[in-house]
Amino acid sequence: MTRALRRVVAVAAGGVVFATPAAAHGVNAATAGLGFPHVVAASVGASLLGGGVVLGVAGRHTPSIRGVVPCLFLALGGLSVALAVDSTPVGAGLGVGGGVGLVGLARGRAFTDCGACADAALGAVTLHRGLEGAVLATVYAADATLGVVGAAVLAVHAMAETAAIGSLYTASRRHAVGAVCLLQVGFVGGVAAGWSVVDAVPAVVEAGLLALVGGVLLAVGAREGYLRYATRQSVPAA
Repeated sequence: MTRALRRVVAVAAGGVVFATPAAAHGVNAATAGLGFPHVVAASVGASLLGGGVVLGVAGRHTPSIRGVVPCLFLALGGLSVALAVDSTPVGAGLGVGGGVGLVGLARGRAFTDCGACADAALGAVTLHRGLEGAVLATVYAADATLGVVGAAVLAVHAMAETAAIGSLYTASRRHAVGAVCLLQVGFVGGVAAGWSVVDAVPAVVEAGLLALVGGVLLAVGAREGYLRYATRQSVPAA
C-alpha cells in the first residue's frame, strides 16, 4: 500500500508539472487573483485525490467500493445524458445509443485483464475529461471568475469520475495507476485544445460526444449492478 501511495504522489507531481505549461499557453497571468495554471493544477490534483483514495483502500475495502460503483456510474452517466439532451435532443439520443452499442460490442474484447467494461468506461471518461478541459479553458478565457467557479465544480466531479474508474481496476495496481494517469492526460490535452479547436466544433457534435460518454457510463453502471445482484442471488442464505 505504501508503494501505491508513492506512485500516486509521483503521478500528482507529474500531473501538476505538465498541466502548468499547458494551461499557461495563451493565458494572461493571474486573472481574477488566481492564475489559470493553478486552476488546472488544482483540478488535476483533485482528480488524483479521488484515484489515490481508491488505490489506498483497495484490498481491505474492495467489496464496499465495488458496491458503490454501479450507482456512481449511473449518476455520472445520467448527468452527462441530461446535459446533452438539454443542448441537442436528437444528437443526444444518437450518442446514447452509440455509447450503449460500444459497450455491447466491446464485450470479450478487453485490452486489459480487468474487463471490457472497465476499458470502455476508461475510454469514455478520458474523452469526457478532455471535453471538460476544453470547456474550462474557453470559459476561463471569457470570464476568469466564472472559470474558477466552474473549475471548483469540475474538481468535485473529477474526483468522483476518477474514483469510479480506479475502482474498476483494483484487481491490477499497475493498470489502476495507468488508468488514473490517462484521465489526467485527457484533461490536460483538452485544456490545451480548448484555446484553438473547441470553437470550431459544432454544438451538436459536442452534445453527441457527451451523450456517447453518458451512454457508455450508463451501460457499464447497469452491467456492474446486474453482476453484483446476480452474485448476491447465487450466494445461498445462511
